Amino acid sequence: MIENALPLATLTVEPHSPVFTGETVTLRCVIESLSDWTYMMYKWPSSAPVSEGNTFNIIAAQSNKGQYWCQGKRRDRPTASQTSSRITLDVTALPEAMVNVVSPHSPYYPGDDVTLRCDIAEYTGWYRYDWYKYNNQISSQTKKTILISLPDDAGQYTSLPTATLSVEPPQGPYYPGDEVTLRCDIAEYTDWYLYYWYRGSYYIPSQKSQTAIYLHVDVGLYQYTCAGRRGSRPTTSQLSAPISITVTALPLATLTVEPHSPVFTGETVTLKCVIKSLSGWTYKWYKGLSSAPVSEGNTFTIRGATESHKGQYWSSKPKLTLRPGHQLLTGDSVTLTCELGVSSGLVFYWYRDTQTSDPVAQTDGNSYSIISVKVSDGGQYWCRAGRGDPVYHTQYSDEVEIKVTERPKATVTLKSNWTEFFSGERVSLRCDIKSGESSDWEYSWFRNGVSKSEKEHEISPSQNGNYTCKGQRKRDTKESEESAAVGITVSSEKAQAVLGSLSQMWLTEGDSVTLSCEVRGSTTGWRFHWYKTAPYSPELVYEKRRYSLQLVSDSISGAEGSYTLSPAALRHTGVYVCKGERGEPAYHTEFSQPQPLWVTGVSPPASVIIHSNWTQIFTSESLSLRCGVQGNSTGWRLRWFTGRGGISKCPTLWRSETGSTCSISSASSSDSGVYWCQSESGEQSDPVTVHTGNVILESPAHPVTEGDPLTLRCRYRRQPSNISADFYKNGTLLQTFTTGEMTIPAVSESHEGVYRCRNPEKGESPESWVSQRSESSDSESSSLVVAVGVVVGLLIAFALVILLVLLYRSRKVKVSVTPNLGQQQNNSPSSTSHQRPVSGGAVAGTSDVVYAQIELKKMDAERKKKEGATKSDTLYSLLKPVKKPDLAGPSDVTYADVQIKMKPQANRVRQKAGVILKPNWTKLFRRDTVLFRCHIPGEPSTDWEYIWYKDEEELNPSKSWSESNEYKNVGPVDESDSGEYACLGMRKVDSVFSEISDAVILVSQCHCQVSVFTVHEKDIITIPLPPKKAYS
Repeated sequence: MIENALPLATLTVEPHSPVFTGETVTLRCVIESLSDWTYMMYKWPSSAPVSEGNTFNIIAAQSNKGQYWCQGKRRDRPTASQTSSRITLDVTALPEAMVNVVSPHSPYYPGDDVTLRCDIAEYTGWYRYDWYKYNNQISSQTKKTILISLPDDAGQYTSLPTATLSVEPPQGPYYPGDEVTLRCDIAEYTDWYLYYWYRGSYYIPSQKSQTAIYLHVDVGLYQYTCAGRRGSRPTTSQLSAPISITVTALPLATLTVEPHSPVFTGETVTLKCVIKSLSGWTYKWYKGLSSAPVSEGNTFTIRGATESHKGQYWSSKPKLTLRPGHQLLTGDSVTLTCELGVSSGLVFYWYRDTQTSDPVAQTDGNSYSIISVKVSDGGQYWCRAGRGDPVYHTQYSDEVEIKVTERPKATVTLKSNWTEFFSGERVSLRCDIKSGESSDWEYSWFRNGVSKSEKEHEISPSQNGNYTCKGQRKRDTKESEESAAVGITVSSEKAQAVLGSLSQMWLTEGDSVTLSCEVRGSTTGWRFHWYKTAPYSPELVYEKRRYSLQLVSDSISGAEGSYTLSPAALRHTGVYVCKGERGEPAYHTEFSQPQPLWVTGVSPPASVIIHSNWTQIFTSESLSLRCGVQGNSTGWRLRWFTGRGGISKCPTLWRSETGSTCSISSASSSDSGVYWCQSESGEQSDPVTVHTGNVILESPAHPVTEGDPLTLRCRYRRQPSNISADFYKNGTLLQTFTTGEMTIPAVSESHEGVYRCRNPEKGESPESWVSQRSESSDSESSSLVVAVGVVVGLLIAFALVILLVLLYRSRKVKVSVTPNLGQQQNNSPSSTSHQRPVSGGAVAGTSDVVYAQIELKKMDAERKKKEGATKSDTLYSLLKPVKKPDLAGPSDVTYADVQIKMKPQANRVRQKAGVILKPNWTKLFRRDTVLFRCHIPGEPSTDWEYIWYKDEEELNPSKSWSESNEYKNVGPVDESDSGEYACLGMRKVDSVFSEISDAVILVSQCHCQVSVFTVHEKDIITIPLPPKKAYS
């Protein structure tokens, strides 16, 4: 190759202009020829480079707007490339999103649920909305509205009304058994219909009115709070400030005796009972185990002590109390307290079930605790105290009963059989406790161990996590055992139905096909509905695609994940989608991607013809499609389907010669799709799927005949185009071929499938379906043709026999032959002086012949020389019918019957013309002179006449055939001479055409001040042959 022009730099930009503020823009400079380039990027009007390197990344801003170009430089010659074409970068501000409140309207209160909407005035089709709070993303979803719950942070929003808690008289102090009345007042609003009461952090479900009465049996400090609820906003108040209620122990009675024990018979003994706190006490005296008082008043005097006065004296009997109560669940703690006026030096005895049994425990203090009760700990309990040796006991306390039952365990029940959910799908968790009714319990929920605000029996969470629950019994605030965890996953995306890919999208009537539908990322609980689109109706819209949906009748109630058409009929042609649903109420997935399906007759009347015969082409490569129709092509149109619906004309930006032919000079990925031919009456061809890409698999567009060889080639867009590749069939690796070609010697049904190729560095091709056509169908049609031909031939032969018989009976032939054949052959073909006309003559037995005169013509010497070897037994003559001669004719006329038979001609190999370029350069410059010469191998140029074509049209059609094999009109060259040149020859002697030459392409590449013409070859597809020239 002779390089006569500087290499050209090409600048590309991704994404295409205009771009939006903040987008990343990549400018890339490429020079195909040579290497070791240093790339410079420029921005107008500066002459200084803004970047070095073949890639320049920009974060789009208004300052980046302008024109960019690039150039390459290197150390060796050429030291610089031509500059690239300029690319204008336009930067547009991003559309502004506005957040608006849908409901409720201001004022807002902590705990409110607020619906926000994201509005974007410019453009449509926004498919995802990202939500942020304080610049932190909180959600990403397909809906433009979001529901948020305002946090309980005072000061950020309008404050909730405040509840005030007070204690109604009597005021304290409070002792075990006293009743305390509390009142909850909320100054703002008057329609509070429900009040919440809390002791510490525990909700008290038994109290719901404005006043609450509590009975305390245990000593301790109790804190209470309250809040209110109303029907309209604000629906709740703030919690009141806490009020503390202190329950103190009963005052202690102190007993003294004078004189100290022992006393002697006859002495006076004085017992005195003193309670230091408060006043107004009534005192009673008891002796031993008797429950009847022996005296009243704070002083008891015994005069003249005798043996009968010996014993223990108490001012009261023990009182047994329980904390927290009588009804216990396993695992609870309980404390029994034996209250007595005196405790110093006493030992306390604890009894269960019977007083005569041994004590279950004895303590030095007046309390007995069971840390974790069991069912067996239930029963009746007593206590008493004793001291001394021998021991003097107090009376037994009154009995106290403890009831212990098994603690109920909560169970989280998921109403569905699946744990993975999608955006918008209802999740229902229920907390079940097998004790009483659900209304007997207040419920608490936890996610990942953290308490949630929900208190209901059933909740619908919207977040991933492990959920547990437990209950608090309303009548006694007892808690159940916490449940085991149930984990759920909630996707931020809506469920998407996916149609399984078909091995082939076109069927013949009678075939069977099964469509499969699944939900991406989920397999449980789905029912599927199948829809067929009304094919490509522009007036009906399904979502954003221009076609409508019709529910397939046998999937109305829901079907499994497959749908079978068997046998397929023409009415099944259309585009199919599916949709899944599950749960109650039903949750629906998005519709699947559309799946076109064609059903054609056994012999489609048309087919799609691709000029390359491959179903995959390179991006930016030209693509031309047309409808090949048997018979009348009127009313046939090329149609297109890419998932955006079908159209009845060429895709946008395509050039349409006719409705049945479409072409584009530079195809892009958006031109990939399914193409087919369709008539006005609805007849259809088999469709052809076309893909574009940088790596392609050359595979046949139409089925391969069984037994034929098949070669699949993996090609790369740039040079070298032949690359090593891994070949896959139906997703399985077949083999690695270093040549990038895989050959199947004889195609069979087992070779049908989806093929693709892959190069680790260059990428992989799209998939292509390879099918085979059985030889039987061809042979059957051939047999039919042969059978028809035999029948027709027999009929024609029979007719000819009858015709010949009739001719034989009605006509006679007389042929005059000059006796001196050699002499006649030497005569000039133009001379008639030696011809002897027949004037008469008779031959016996020749009455049934037709008379004709034969003139022998002299052959052209050169023609005779060339053809003598193969046609030495050929008689060249002119037959002229003459009148029937008289019976007495000239004596030198010889009569004979002549049988004329057609001699088969030997098959000739048609010579192919070739175009020779003088000078034989691969690059030309403006003002260069070039000569095209048409050459037919092995033949003298003078034996032929020639015709020249440019861009598949005749040059100088008025002159038609030319004696000269040279075309000299090119030179000096300019841009108008660009095109494809080819020639055709016609032999003078027999008007036989040569094959049309390959085209020589002259491409003009005008860069700045230099025009470069690149010369290369291309096969000619179709050129209509001119009329043959008549020769005498």
